[in-house]
Amino acid sequence: MSDLETDELDIVVVGAGLQGLVAAKTFLQLSPTLSILILDTNKSVGGVWAKENIYPGLKTNNQLGTFEFTDFNLLDVCPGKVRKGEHIAGEVVYEYLFKYAQHFDLLRRVRFGHRVVTAEHLAGDARGWKLTVANIGGDGQIPKADNVGTVQHDVTTTISASKLVVATGLTSTPIPISISGAASFSPPLLNFGDFRRDASRLLEDPCIEHVAVYGSAKSAYDAVYAFASRSIQVTWIIRESGHGPVYMSPSHIYLGPFRTWFEPLTTIRPLSWLSPCIWGDSDGFGFIRRLLHQTKIGRLIVRGFWKKLAGDIVSQSGLQDKGPQVAKLVPKEGAFWYGTGISVLNYDTDIHRYIQDGTVRIVRRDIDRLDGKSILFKDNPEKKGEKVDVDAMICSTGWRWDSGIDFLPKTEHADLGIPSAEHTPAQQQHWSNLDAQADLEILNRFPMLSHGPRLHEDDDNDERTIPQPKDPVIARSADEKLKAEPEKQRREELTPWRLFRGIAPPANNLKRDLVFLGHDVESADDAAERTVRAVGICLFAR
Repeated sequence: MSDLETDELDIVVVGAGLQGLVAAKTFLQLSPTLSILILDTNKSVGGVWAKENIYPGLKTNNQLGTFEFTDFNLLDVCPGKVRKGEHIAGEVVYEYLFKYAQHFDLLRRVRFGHRVVTAEHLAGDARGWKLTVANIGGDGQIPKADNVGTVQHDVTTTISASKLVVATGLTSTPIPISISGAASFSPPLLNFGDFRRDASRLLEDPCIEHVAVYGSAKSAYDAVYAFASRSIQVTWIIRESGHGPVYMSPSHIYLGPFRTWFEPLTTIRPLSWLSPCIWGDSDGFGFIRRLLHQTKIGRLIVRGFWKKLAGDIVSQSGLQDKGPQVAKLVPKEGAFWYGTGISVLNYDTDIHRYIQDGTVRIVRRDIDRLDGKSILFKDNPEKKGEKVDVDAMICSTGWRWDSGIDFLPKTEHADLGIPSAEHTPAQQQHWSNLDAQADLEILNRFPMLSHGPRLHEDDDNDERTIPQPKDPVIARSADEKLKAEPEKQRREELTPWRLFRGIAPPANNLKRDLVFLGHDVESADDAAERTVRAVGICLFAR
């Protein structure tokens, strides 16, 4: 009898990526007799590193030594595939994760090509979940919706689990493309999630000579490099009204006289004192953190460090020395505000040279609409009616922030701490009060957060009044909702993630039968950190 036909499972893990695999392996190490099933939409293990998601040129930001499990040495299982000082190729990461799953006997427990559609909490004092699982064929695609918005699934199965581990992460479901005219745009129009699977086909298509890439995150850099390095013309569109490009650092930078490996900087304890981490006092250095963030001289030191880091990244990556087009990639705001938006230039060749030689043209404009094979920009007095004709368009515009699973009953959403528009007025008021208390505490501990990002380098006044927190859910008129972009409207209506320590539902009466993994910020030493977290969730759920 297959696992999908079993009436009752001890644990179902949703997601066969890095976090899902180490969670399943840890559960089995602690309790070898557990019945565990891993469900994944892809055709192979790895999540974002699944074999079908590996596009040409994909590499980790990490170099050798910071992307492997503590009990599974990468060089031992992938000998000769990567050397010290090199970023790890996507193909090597997939091979490593496949061998990890094979070594710990996880592959036979994985059902590929399956998506959890609904998860219904058992009523009363019973622990566990009833899951509706759809067989989508293993292509990782979201099932298509019909003309009334109802998602169609081919085959569904119902299974039960005593515990549910959701390890889908925050980069599983791309935001739908909502540009006006997208439905009738004649060239291929893909979000980055689909580009990962279709990259080879697009790159080898002789009819594709000019591509538009929309967005300015690391994924947009990757798409631009993939096409430009194959001599395909690229128009790189970055919204003028947006937050602008992210910081892209060389793998090693000089901080003063010291040449520093950039990626592990976040693991150096003294540098962590300079970040506004609400859990930072757990390291025993709360006094130093208070001195840095709650005194004027301390804030001068913090701002000076982040300004120095931003300046070093910009100058040492050459953004201001390679011409006016490359200079358009200089970020708008200080590095303090970017968090995981600071990434690494991990390409085989200098991506900026394709901008310098004209293969890539950067356009800092807002898109008005798509028409035929044309991208039309919003008018301005200098460039009225400008448009660009392309053979394909890739949209790197972010990821949906929910889990992609419909949790039932909806009345429990507030207790589960998941993004939702289903809170009752009483629940909204409850969380609004808690949000206000949390904002007041956080902004008093870290006053620099009270005024938001600085858009001008000469704005040095950090002694501002702490603003009153706003309600998380704001009612809007029907006309306003119709005018809003669909995904932006949806995000505004959903509450944020509210998980205890990023993993557990916050309700006091929780049954310890649900945990979330990968729904928070990743660390530089990602695999090691997730190994420790897996042990924590196993002890929590026992």
